[in-house]
Amino acid sequence: MSELLKNMNWRYATKDFDANKKVSESDLEEILEVFRLTPSSFWLEPWKVIVVENPEIREKLQAHSWNQSQITKASHLLVFSRVKNIDDNYIDAYFDKSVKITWATREQLAWYEGMMKWNFSNMNDDSKSRWARDQVFLALWNVMHFLAQKQIDSCAIWGFDPSKYDEILELDKLGLASVVVLPIWYRSIDDKYSSKPKVRFSKDEVVIKI
Repeated sequence: MSELLKNMNWRYATKDFDANKKVSESDLEEILEVFRLTPSSFWLEPWKVIVVENPEIREKLQAHSWNQSQITKASHLLVFSRVKNIDDNYIDAYFDKSVKITWATREQLAWYEGMMKWNFSNMNDDSKSRWARDQVFLALWNVMHFLAQKQIDSCAIWGFDPSKYDEILELDKLGLASVVVLPIWYRSIDDKYSSKPKVRFSKDEVVIKI
């Protein structure tokens, strides 16, 4: 079995953690770099990740997360958010950056720029929101996959009140909306879930070959 598959079998949604171990700053920087390098549709990266370090803020967030202990006790708390307004200005910023970094000129990219602006101008707010959320899930999974390779534990949380998170973290001022929360840490040897077999459908049940 490859190391990749071994690590995928190793990971699980960890519920109990080792309070004496903390994710190092160098590992955290790698995690954030993996987040930054995640591919996205149209290359637009409609996301931000908020690293919540302030313990008082984490206590406030816990009250709107079904009081889950991971929110306050995890080594680090990452809040994945989507960009709310994908408009011409946002797309212009992408192409400005692209011209600075690559060999391309704005004239060479004009057709693609026009196509992107046309596409998003014809999407309503709900469609844009769903599209951006889908991109955030790509970033989430990319980070969780990397965490498994580093043998750092995580537990993605959807059981929270996004409106309260947005209010506490003042995300609206940044044009953002929270999507999913990811505490990261190291598992406790006493975590009862660590020895449970992984429950998944068989390959034959989830793979369709045509």
